[in-house]
Amino acid sequence: MATAKTKFKDKKQPLALQLVESGTADSVRKPPDTENTGVDIFFRRLVHHNDAEIAGSMATEQATHQADQQFGAELTKLRLDSEDTDVAFKVSLKFLSDLEVKLANTRRYIKSGTLHSIGRKSVENVGWTDWRRKDQILLCVLVFCLTIAAGLGMGNVYANLVSSGNAVFIEKPWLAVMISALMPIASISVKFVTNFMTFDSSRRLYAKCIYAATGMVFLFWGGLFGLTYSGVASSIDWDSFGESTDYGFAFVWSQLLVEMLAASALFLAAEDIYMRYSPDIYIENLEYLELEKALKEQRTVHEALREKRGELHGRLVELEARREAFINDKVMEFVSLRAHHVATMNAHTDR
Repeated sequence: MATAKTKFKDKKQPLALQLVESGTADSVRKPPDTENTGVDIFFRRLVHHNDAEIAGSMATEQATHQADQQFGAELTKLRLDSEDTDVAFKVSLKFLSDLEVKLANTRRYIKSGTLHSIGRKSVENVGWTDWRRKDQILLCVLVFCLTIAAGLGMGNVYANLVSSGNAVFIEKPWLAVMISALMPIASISVKFVTNFMTFDSSRRLYAKCIYAATGMVFLFWGGLFGLTYSGVASSIDWDSFGESTDYGFAFVWSQLLVEMLAASALFLAAEDIYMRYSPDIYIENLEYLELEKALKEQRTVHEALREKRGELHGRLVELEARREAFINDKVMEFVSLRAHHVATMNAHTDR
């Protein structure tokens, strides 16, 4: 029974007391030089305490106070920063999860009419009256300009054929009309290339290329027009009188290209407005794109919080381990000093 009580008592005692009462005096072969090792005055005085249990407790408490003096400020700051970072991390994680769920429940592609129509009708029932007023006006203007551009192109070809003096076109003008009809047909053909494109981004890129080509050809045609028809602002060059530079071939070709590409560009613009209200056209959902962008930004923020949280917790564990090691080192210092004192006292007693 006495043995059991002794074991139970050893389990409850602190490390310093267990080491002091375990007879460590026999394990100390070379006593430390207390004058040269920088042992705390408190520990040198504490070794003279009669009660080993109280001395051990006081030594552990003193080592803990010294550890708090050395590591307490940084540990407190790290714990507070870690708590704040943990709270921010949990909020960020919840927000990230909510965005992922919302994005998963949002359609990436929706019917175009759903986005642009002004009524509460279904996409299949969207009519002309449900269009936005701005789109109605723009479509009418584009169709009017498209008709003029196609007519001008056709008329230009017809005039060039008839003015060529070819007897076939003079006797049978309907042949000239049929050939000139190739101009609007070519414009429509250039436009209908987009019908074979799968993605809306490809169609938009093609339309931009047509607009760019129209602008460049128009500038080229404008330069030739200025060289060919100098207008009322020009003066007569008597030195080159009777001589002329013939730009006819390039001028006619550039004009035909301008008329064809201009009609195609207008056709593409009109189709773009019409497709906004077509029940068969799908476009990217703006809400989906915004959620996708927000999710990407939140993942970046969350990853930064994760790294900061890991660094803080790692530093906290490291500093706590250093604090515990400091306490153990101080306790062992006292144990060694106590053992040396006990051994010295025993040696004097034996004499």
